[in-house]
Amino acid sequence: MAEDAKALWEKYYVLTLEMQKFLDREDVDEFLDIAEQRNVIFDRMQAAITPKDKETEAYKDFLTKLQPVAKDVMSRANAWLARSRQRNVKVRSYTSTPGFQSSGHMVNAKF
Repeated sequence: MAEDAKALWEKYYVLTLEMQKFLDREDVDEFLDIAEQRNVIFDRMQAAITPKDKETEAYKDFLTKLQPVAKDVMSRANAWLARSRQRNVKVRSYTSTPGFQSSGHMVNAKF
């Protein structure tokens, strides 16, 4: 097995952990930047790993270590996306209300 493939696995794992951290902070821009970096590493991993490498214990251990973290990132990202969509719907409902202006002129006119 190539050592460069192993190094790529570790980078992929570390980037996945970093994605978790930025989801906790709700820093979506950094999350997306790291996701893009992880995609580049994934493409390199796919090119470096041979079918024979995928049968090794080291690769299986890597997958066992990665799966819970990757599932957590996916579930958190989906939850964030749902919250974001919900917030967006709320904002749109206010902006589409006839006679409502975000400057609050209706409230100011009454007082």
